[in-house]
Amino acid sequence: MLIFAQRQLNRLRSLNKSSSLWRVSCALIFLPMAHATDSAELAPLADRSLLLSIVNTGQQLVAVGDHGHVLISSDHGRHWTQQITPTRALLTSVSFPDAQHGWAVGHDGVIIATRDSGKTWQRQDDGQQLDTIYLSVLFLNAQRGFAVGAYGKYAFTIDGGLHWQSGHPTTDEAHYNRMSVGPEGTLYLAGESGSCLLSTDMGKTWQKLEVPYDGSLFGVLPLTAQKIITYGLRGHIFRSDDQGEHWVPLTTDVKVLIMGGLRLRRGPLVLGGQGGNFFISRDAGRSFQAWQPADFSTSVADLVETNDGAIVAVGEAGVTRLTIP
Repeated sequence: MLIFAQRQLNRLRSLNKSSSLWRVSCALIFLPMAHATDSAELAPLADRSLLLSIVNTGQQLVAVGDHGHVLISSDHGRHWTQQITPTRALLTSVSFPDAQHGWAVGHDGVIIATRDSGKTWQRQDDGQQLDTIYLSVLFLNAQRGFAVGAYGKYAFTIDGGLHWQSGHPTTDEAHYNRMSVGPEGTLYLAGESGSCLLSTDMGKTWQKLEVPYDGSLFGVLPLTAQKIITYGLRGHIFRSDDQGEHWVPLTTDVKVLIMGGLRLRRGPLVLGGQGGNFFISRDAGRSFQAWQPADFSTSVADLVETNDGAIVAVGEAGVTRLTIP
């Protein structure tokens, strides 16, 4: 574990330690691996604590983060209720393929699942993978899902998490930062060193896409079967109109880490990241304009659209409900 931590510290030393990027990056891959087997505790300010992932289940919002926190909102992100989970490990990602079934993953190899819309959670890992850090989870339905993370960690299940198997999309040990799925079921995997992978057979095989960038990518935002956006460090955004065969770099004036993105139901694309900076496209990803909400300057790890058309962002300051201009 000390070797892992030292390698991560060496990677992060190139960043500005006083910045919010430093703090969020440390939260993702460098926080102490403690209390994974303890139950989470109720925290009055849990919705203002570090949160790293959020999902709209169709009926409610579910956010996860530090100390095993799972928060649920049934009023479009205005109020939040904390649910007790069987871990105090940092949770980094959450996925709900339907309103009832959900999974969250995080540090210490933790995988927790719910079958009652997040009211109760159960551990699905064996508690022995303390050197495993999951960074993303994606379930396509209540049976088939994936959990990926640091140093090439890749696990999948076809029985709702009762059993997990290991896989190897690539031969290297790149960090897999986020998995996403396109409108026709194509899977995308974004990671460090410009890693961008595609699978058209539900994860059985993976094809590497040659993005003209060797820095870390933090996500792929599929727009159609052919059009995709990928984003990462220092404001880098790329668009492909042919499912990754060719890429167009998109210029941004704000050079910050971009960690999350979504397409709103009414059309605009929104990316969010370091320092409360957002990037909005109203032309299907051909260009992006920077936007920073007033009195909001904390880093964003993920964002989601609510059923009433607002955006809820999560990050180092917890949850924030926003309306784009």
